[in-house]
Amino acid sequence: MQPTDQVLEIGYGPGVAIAALARVGAAHVYGVDHSGVMHHHATRRNAAAVRAGRVTLLRASVDEIPPEIGPFDAILAVNALGFWSAPTERLTRLRQQLTPGGCIAIVSQPRCPGATAKTSRNAARDIETLLIQAGLSNTRTQTLLLDPPAVCVIATASPQNRGAEP
Repeated sequence: MQPTDQVLEIGYGPGVAIAALARVGAAHVYGVDHSGVMHHHATRRNAAAVRAGRVTLLRASVDEIPPEIGPFDAILAVNALGFWSAPTERLTRLRQQLTPGGCIAIVSQPRCPGATAKTSRNAARDIETLLIQAGLSNTRTQTLLLDPPAVCVIATASPQNRGAEP
């Protein structure tokens, strides 16, 4: 993170990643989550950063991100993509909200019964396909060896494809 970065987390839950992002020095961290309960927990956890004007938490879905916030240098979603209707369209819209060279990181730890490392690898491939279909490039995957593994697929918006339809 750079001190000038604008970051968005989609599905911030209790606000753990929001707090970490604010702590590492992003200029401003935005979060959207549709849950009133999670909004309450995240607001309590990040109260000082909210008061300081460094964190903005919105109760909204990925479909309702206000157009007046952004552009973002980084967008993060942890275990949220599976809940999105029309994920390619959502990712395309998010790509359009990135700065040139900005990145989207989609994290998944499969929670289905019997999930294995193979389930995680398959999830990573599916996420990579969605990101490419949304017009992002330079995909790479990182794996956290949990049980089952968590995968983080990262892609960037190149200057020539930001805002363009795929």
